[in-house]
Amino acid sequence: MGRRARRRGRLHRQQSPGTPATAAGGSAARTLQAEYHLAHSTTLDSLARRLGCRDHDEVWEQLFEDRGTSDIRAWQGFFADTLAWAALARLDAEREVLDADSTHAREAVMAAALRERLPEPESGGSGSGAPIVVVTGAFHTLALLDTLDATPEAAWLPEPELRPDGESWLIRYDFARLDSLRGYGAGMPSPGLWQRAWRARTSPPSGKTDAPTGPRGFATAVILDVVSALRDTGEPLGTAQVRATVEQALGLAELRGRAWPGRTDILDALTSCLVKDDTGLSGNLGAAVATVFAASDLGRVPAGTASPPLVAEVRARLRALRFTLDDAAERRVSLDTARKPRHRERRELLARLRFAGVGLARQVGGADLVAGTGLGQFVEEWAYAWTPMVEASLVRAAQEAPTVDILVRLRLAERLSGEIGAAALAEILTELALMGMDEAAEQVCDALEAALTDLSDLAELAEVLHRLVALVEGSGRLRLDHARPRLRIMLRRGTAAVARLVAELAGLEDDQAAEAVDALIAVRDLLVRLARTDDDDGADESDALGASGTAEVVGPGREAVLREIDALRRARATAPVLAGCATGIAANSGTLTPQEVTDAVVARLSPGADPAALADFLVGLVRTSPDVILRAPDTLRTITRVLTGLDEAGFLAVLPDLRRAFTALRPTETHHLAEQIASMTGADAARIDVVWNVDSSQAAVGLQVERDLVASLVRDGLEQWVGR
Repeated sequence: MGRRARRRGRLHRQQSPGTPATAAGGSAARTLQAEYHLAHSTTLDSLARRLGCRDHDEVWEQLFEDRGTSDIRAWQGFFADTLAWAALARLDAEREVLDADSTHAREAVMAAALRERLPEPESGGSGSGAPIVVVTGAFHTLALLDTLDATPEAAWLPEPELRPDGESWLIRYDFARLDSLRGYGAGMPSPGLWQRAWRARTSPPSGKTDAPTGPRGFATAVILDVVSALRDTGEPLGTAQVRATVEQALGLAELRGRAWPGRTDILDALTSCLVKDDTGLSGNLGAAVATVFAASDLGRVPAGTASPPLVAEVRARLRALRFTLDDAAERRVSLDTARKPRHRERRELLARLRFAGVGLARQVGGADLVAGTGLGQFVEEWAYAWTPMVEASLVRAAQEAPTVDILVRLRLAERLSGEIGAAALAEILTELALMGMDEAAEQVCDALEAALTDLSDLAELAEVLHRLVALVEGSGRLRLDHARPRLRIMLRRGTAAVARLVAELAGLEDDQAAEAVDALIAVRDLLVRLARTDDDDGADESDALGASGTAEVVGPGREAVLREIDALRRARATAPVLAGCATGIAANSGTLTPQEVTDAVVARLSPGADPAALADFLVGLVRTSPDVILRAPDTLRTITRVLTGLDEAGFLAVLPDLRRAFTALRPTETHHLAEQIASMTGADAARIDVVWNVDSSQAAVGLQVERDLVASLVRDGLEQWVGR
């Protein structure tokens, strides 16, 4: 509404260097002006009881928002009533309370700003004599009037604190961040809905003869939007339910003596007609109401209003790349960065603004090089929203940098300051590649090369090398002309370091060996990716190293890793679980033939072998190469023969480790394995591949009954009945 102009434009004061700033990325607006005094006013509470309202917000709705249109247009009376409303709350506020919550401190700053602009010379003001419009919350207006009239209460205000240095800029604001239900303490519930109601009151007819207008048209449009949002979630709602909800809202407004259906009327109607249990306005319905009631319209600032160069540049670049900045709604874009250069430009700008920390964009799916997910996909999914918080962040950042590129370089310098590990450096390098800032990667490459030299943790080293391989694999969607030769140097040195660290795994104790399994799995995946990169890239690509490509640079290092894996497999001091891992990796890479894998397993099954050691070996083998079990019948038959030869106590001893080994299999693989074992043992696969949901105490009782029954049959000479 027109009277809400004070809520739509927000004056953002740039903070001087060293002044703490709140995070703006997607967070709710923070304010000290919470409507505490209105909510806790005994006078307004008494008025609410007299009117049959639930709280002071509903009282406001009853007395102000739901007036007739002509009464609202008579703004002088409306403003006078608003001042009276605030005065009722102010009457209950004690001086000590207003001092304690800093209300008087804020009002002192307001009063000082007002005095500076008064036209009277005796006031010490510097005003020009032109009319002055003071825009402030009604609760504070009374304090300013006391100051102008020099009443005794004016002495309650302390000396104003010095305002921080820095320029002030007018930025756009939106209704969602002025909503008290979303954390804005000085706001009111659903201001966007009231703006929509005002437009419905004042907009000319649409010209559609069959479209409802007036109160019915407003209620119908809002409820239809809520129902449409619910249907998008799969809720089956029919026309009859919509009609009933509209009639309920109109009936409640009439019963309550309101000219138009208000927020509480519509909410009560939605609850009455669409809620089927005791959940109330929660779940899908609550989300739909929040979406519809919290309009994302952005405010406007006058054309030609100055803004920091950084804000103007970001807005211009986003619009040039066809991003929508007309409201604060979050939007999603699918960017085919692997095949479309224009999409790559859009991604690079979003990535730069994400790196700068202004809260505009985030990646939500698709090929995500930073998170290391979806790397085989062509498309990247990004979400962005031009919100007041983004604009405020850019205003603050403008004190540090005049352009986006300079701001990104400042953030890069901040991230590189102090001690930083190899994994963090590799992540920064990935982000630079996403941002298309290949020329800035040299400094990061220098630091990363040094960090790789000092890295002694196999898991962390494998993680870093995975990131570097991803950059090589994704070179078609990234700008890496300057960094690509350095990447290959680091891959060569890194794989050599992997070989050295794999050799050090021999001799680890069981607990340490169990922790190293995940590292060896990461090494297995790295070897697979290096082999694929060699095939894709090694035949004809040349670079500054004078090599034919990745194959000649990384290939020798990969072969060295495979040699150490084979040595680890053969070493007597190697823990069984690591020997199993090494056997699986050797099988995956083709170093071992299927027969050699079977022979390696048989070697672990010699008479008198420790069943626990066999179980550990199988854990490592299945986790690194499940196909060794699933696709090699001879190997599976040998393992099955050994396990079925164990007595009950021996089998139960290794059962937990066997379960741990085979939990790495997917459900389809488990089913396939069950069928093979059933075929070998003459059992029914349907009885093997089943999940029993049995209470542990009941299982213990059943096991004891079975033992007693077997013992009884053996005593009676019927041991053949139980396979003995």
